Amino acid sequence: MRRSFLVGIVPVLAFAAVSFASTREAHAGPIIGLDFDLGTALNSQGSDFSTGGGLRLGYRFGFPGSWLYLQPELGGKFMAFGVGDSNAIGYDHAGIVNAGLKIGLAGIVQPNIFGHLGLGIMSYADGSGGDTGYIGPAADVGAGLDFRIVPGFLLGAQVAYNSVAVPAANSPDAAKWLTFGLNATFHIGEPRPRPVYVQPVYYRRY
Repeated sequence: MRRSFLVGIVPVLAFAAVSFASTREAHAGPIIGLDFDLGTALNSQGSDFSTGGGLRLGYRFGFPGSWLYLQPELGGKFMAFGVGDSNAIGYDHAGIVNAGLKIGLAGIVQPNIFGHLGLGIMSYADGSGGDTGYIGPAADVGAGLDFRIVPGFLLGAQVAYNSVAVPAANSPDAAKWLTFGLNATFHIGEPRPRPVYVQPVYYRRY
């Protein structure tokens, strides 16, 4: 009975080993990413409810014989602060263009970290119905978790800390906010998993 169990499990173990090897490498190819964010602006008065979104274009480089990938990317995003509060004083919109890097692991589940530097345009509401625009350097850093739904398409979640430094004419002199939301990524040219064939094992009873 024990021998029967051991012989029967050999094909299963072989299948798992070959499958692991066949999906081990992170494949290279262009990336198009769409972000859908909720967030909260951090300021001296506390926090608020914010919404936004973004677009990322990049290229994923896989390291041979490794799950690790490196992904330079360019992007742009928009954020609306204090949604539903038309009388708020402070930053009410942000538009950012940036460039950065994402590092992660390939596979069905893909954890990653990322960071970007760029230029931000902030809209400041003074409470009188008018807005003043400010331009300053922008940065973000965050982490995400993507899931490969089908080859070439990933769906995931991410959280990030964002900041835009602006002239000290306002208080505070930097806009800061947290974002958390969903992202959809199209990995163009990602090959489909290679089929794996396992030779059945037969044995003769004596």
